[in-house]
Amino acid sequence: MMTVGGWQVERAVVCGGGYSGQALARTLCRLGAQVTVTDSRAADDPTVQASLRVFADLGVALVAGGHDAETIAAADLVVVSPGVSIKEPALRAARERGVPVWGEIELASRLCTGRLIGITGTKGKSTTAALTAKMLDAPLTNSEAYTARGIPLIELVVDNPNADPIVVEVTSYQLEGIDQMRPWVSTLLNIAEDHTDRHPTRDEYAWAKSRIFENQTDDDCAVYNLDDPAVRAIGERQPAVRLGVSEREVPEYGVWSESDGVHARLPESLGGYAGTLISWDDVSPALLVQKPSLLAATATALGARARVADVVEVLRSFPGLPHRMERVTEIRGVTYVNDSKATNPLATGNAIAQSPAPVVLIAGGLTKGIDLSPLVEPFRRLRALVLIGQDAPLLAAVAEQAGLANTHRADSLESAVSLAQSLAEPGDWVILSPCGASFDMFDNFSHRGERFREIVLSLAK
Repeated sequence: MMTVGGWQVERAVVCGGGYSGQALARTLCRLGAQVTVTDSRAADDPTVQASLRVFADLGVALVAGGHDAETIAAADLVVVSPGVSIKEPALRAARERGVPVWGEIELASRLCTGRLIGITGTKGKSTTAALTAKMLDAPLTNSEAYTARGIPLIELVVDNPNADPIVVEVTSYQLEGIDQMRPWVSTLLNIAEDHTDRHPTRDEYAWAKSRIFENQTDDDCAVYNLDDPAVRAIGERQPAVRLGVSEREVPEYGVWSESDGVHARLPESLGGYAGTLISWDDVSPALLVQKPSLLAATATALGARARVADVVEVLRSFPGLPHRMERVTEIRGVTYVNDSKATNPLATGNAIAQSPAPVVLIAGGLTKGIDLSPLVEPFRRLRALVLIGQDAPLLAAVAEQAGLANTHRADSLESAVSLAQSLAEPGDWVILSPCGASFDMFDNFSHRGERFREIVLSLAK
């Protein structure tokens, strides 16, 4: 028996037997609950078989082949892994009967004694979260910034009960499952079409992202991007202390960029600072091509009462993250950049916009049915485009609409890099920024980025 959030829980069900589900099952067992896990995959699926061994060691039952309604109906608490939609019929039925159905991050927030700093958005979460954590010398969870899958928040708060504050990267999938989670500082970076399999409309996706502010009060801080109209509309109606972030205008309070550097102005409740934080000459080269994340992290950290000196030191020294506008090397005056994490038009458009030189872009993969028209304007600024992968024809159509004649096809990443090298001129940047998922050709975005790095470095030799 365990008590959490006012609920007496003897029987708990975890929906989803993957990485997060295993973390949830371990935690719930440690807290004294009797745990059953359900999984949509068949019992003979290799992943399920691997999970069975983990659950057997915990004494946890696994029901495969679907999220069984009877199993869920018998629970005192249902906790849903991010990969499982809260729209599942069995979960809807459980909520209608009054059974609490929470996401992993909701349960973790109820167990957490420290303050949470939540960061969400379509693009830039990992870099913003990693920067913020360094500025505050705080733990970073649920992030791909340093590990392949991140550390589930649920495990960190149980293993480190005194951690405060905690920076957590939050996806729309996780925000679907919150109820009372209330970050001390909430940051919304941007909203662009993505995850259409889970959020069929843009409004539904925006709603999920906006939930990061849902439970905040005027004792908290809301950081939001003034340059994104959808984000601005959400941010400006929040009751929390508001900090705007912009590359285009000067907010009443917040962080913005000017030609000479990064500026900030804070209300008295946050220390009342006003002035230039750092000049662009002193900013880490890795961050000069990540300005949206740089500004958002600075505002988030200052909203969490970080020391200005600590913020500035991180802006000077941050080395960047793998696969996110990662400078690989320079060959005969051409800079090669690995932005394999870019899996949507917003990310690829940002890569082109933030590049200080003409760009030869390598793109392609699985575009997930997303509207690619936001790439028309960025494509007009390209030196050349080299396309790979399953949805190369879709991106070629965008290039044609943009009037980009210098468009080419390659049948492998190796040939794409070789072709890009022949198209680039001294001073140019060759950027892998795929605007698509990697699963048509690679295991994941990390595998794709690592292969790009290997190919480029072999050219350098």
